[in-house]
Amino acid sequence: MPLPRISPVRLNQIVNGFSKSSIMVVGDTMLDEYVWGDVLRISPEAPVPVVQVQSRSHRLGGAANVVQNLKSLGVTPYLVSLCGDDVTGKNLREKLAQSGCSPSGMVVSPRRTTTIKTRIMARHQQIVRVDSETVGDLTMEEADALWSRFSSHLSQVDGVIISDYSKGVVSKPFLAKILAACKRRRMFVAIDPKERHFDLYKGVSVITPNLKEAHAALGLPYSRIDDRDIETLGWSIVRKLNLPFLLITLSERGLALFNRAAKTYTHLPTVAQNVFDVTGAGDTVISVYSAAITSKAKPIEAAFLANHAAGLSVAELGTACVSGEALLGACCGD
Repeated sequence: MPLPRISPVRLNQIVNGFSKSSIMVVGDTMLDEYVWGDVLRISPEAPVPVVQVQSRSHRLGGAANVVQNLKSLGVTPYLVSLCGDDVTGKNLREKLAQSGCSPSGMVVSPRRTTTIKTRIMARHQQIVRVDSETVGDLTMEEADALWSRFSSHLSQVDGVIISDYSKGVVSKPFLAKILAACKRRRMFVAIDPKERHFDLYKGVSVITPNLKEAHAALGLPYSRIDDRDIETLGWSIVRKLNLPFLLITLSERGLALFNRAAKTYTHLPTVAQNVFDVTGAGDTVISVYSAAITSKAKPIEAAFLANHAAGLSVAELGTACVSGEALLGACCGD
């Protein structure tokens, strides 16, 4: 299906509606740490570069980055997640507060380690990434605490985003309770998926896998495929998971939107001028798409906005947030 023309007046109407929208984000939060430096020599101990550290910085990651993206767009966000009772968890909650996002929905667990992804950078080139985390199912006490926070805010929101990084927050029983509660309210639910949980996502409003995850949804080995194969792959996922909509992120090739009721497949080519870092681009896509849908946009309009937001996001190093003003500037400059 060819991409329809969307007028600047209509785009303004949608983006201006973000401030009236509220969305709850449930999922795995993490802290992204960047160690900045330069390589001046090779180690005498092993054939590896020695990075002379010059500075360190921290950014919100995972579900926390989705919340931050929503806040930047003007949406009122609520976060339900879990972190450890450690320094990283304290830093994560402080970063949330500094970004204007309440950390009150964070369950602090003494049994878990807060996920931190440390990227060693030399002249803007990533040398290595080191992950420190606890991966595993939650205890009943932790799950009950998360449900309490979720249920207390559900009546205040227009939609729910599940940010699944497969660290433990998203489990079959917890997700089943969330989806049942949302179904009773006929509420929009978007999921940024992980491979091992695809069978849990049946019937939600939309999922936003990347191409590798889309292959995994069908148990297929990942391969770089052309547009015709993407269309076949997408419709197979729609049928398998009984989805009304599917939005596949295609990296430098843009997005692919599938509409089951209309039986349409639309490829939205990338609008990125520069691709510097794709970290967090999926968070940006699901944030903007969900913000638009809860602001009464049509799915193709929401995908159009999400595609332009992704183009802005990948031009930045690390996770990046897009404002409504910047998004309109990018869209209306076409």
